[in-house]
Amino acid sequence: MGREKEIRKDLEDEIKRLEDEARTKESEADEKLDQIFSKKKMEFCPRCGRKISSRLEWGGRCLHDGCNEIVCIECWGSEEKKFCGKHAKDYVRKEEAAEDDIKNVTLNYMEFVGERLKKFALDWSPDGFIRKTKTKVMNKRYRQFEMLVYEKHRLSKKPRIRVLVRPASATAEDEVNALLENPMEGVYDVVVFAGNAASLSQKILRFAEGFSNKRLSLFAFNTENGGTHFNPREKITAKYACWFDPAKAPLRFSELLKAASESEAGSRVISMKDFADELGISKDEAARILRESKLLDEVKGAETFIMKE
Repeated sequence: MGREKEIRKDLEDEIKRLEDEARTKESEADEKLDQIFSKKKMEFCPRCGRKISSRLEWGGRCLHDGCNEIVCIECWGSEEKKFCGKHAKDYVRKEEAAEDDIKNVTLNYMEFVGERLKKFALDWSPDGFIRKTKTKVMNKRYRQFEMLVYEKHRLSKKPRIRVLVRPASATAEDEVNALLENPMEGVYDVVVFAGNAASLSQKILRFAEGFSNKRLSLFAFNTENGGTHFNPREKITAKYACWFDPAKAPLRFSELLKAASESEAGSRVISMKDFADELGISKDEAARILRESKLLDEVKGAETFIMKE
């Protein structure tokens, strides 16, 4: 029993010694930091010039390679201000150059979209076939590009699809949510965020690849490698992807019908079920679209249609 008490006391003494040693080392470290950040050596922030009264008010070192200036904690809270006064202009110039790159690639992509939709006439929406298509660029300005696809009637025209092109940015999700909160009645939206490898962050790509909404198709297009990012589980979006990828041929409504058809006795036959599966819609909706297209003859009692020659 006495031996056990001696061991316990030795352990307690050792623990106390280690705690004292830790406190001593912490005190020494604090003293060294106080020397490094003493007011004699550093009285003012090199970014904003504010006088510093405590080392706790320093944020971190200037992000410019090789610079050891330490920026105050208030400036450190802003990405733009994580540079000393000497190197702040370098950061601004790099940011401006990056923004110019994004603007150029977005403007080029806007031009591509405008030309493609006019040339090939996007002739279908999730609501069905568009018999007579008219496309019009409503806004050509950067960050505001808007294009409408109309269905022409004798004395009127009805908007069916709205295409918006935006530069990839941190506000992508907010922009899409704003659209969903203020829909254009009877119009299906397509939104493309164009950018390069630097501007298309993982957050934007994950947002595009996971987005699901029956009123809007969302794409993120990388202009450097031609990669188009979207949610492949959304079948309407997957079908539209070829319209907004320069490397692919656009899919018109007649080709959409052929993709869902089978050859029988020299004719192309489409079932309501197969067409519904092709677009991820209900069979009743598929039947309505097929009947209204005027491109098919319905086989009564068979839930199938034959493509007209």
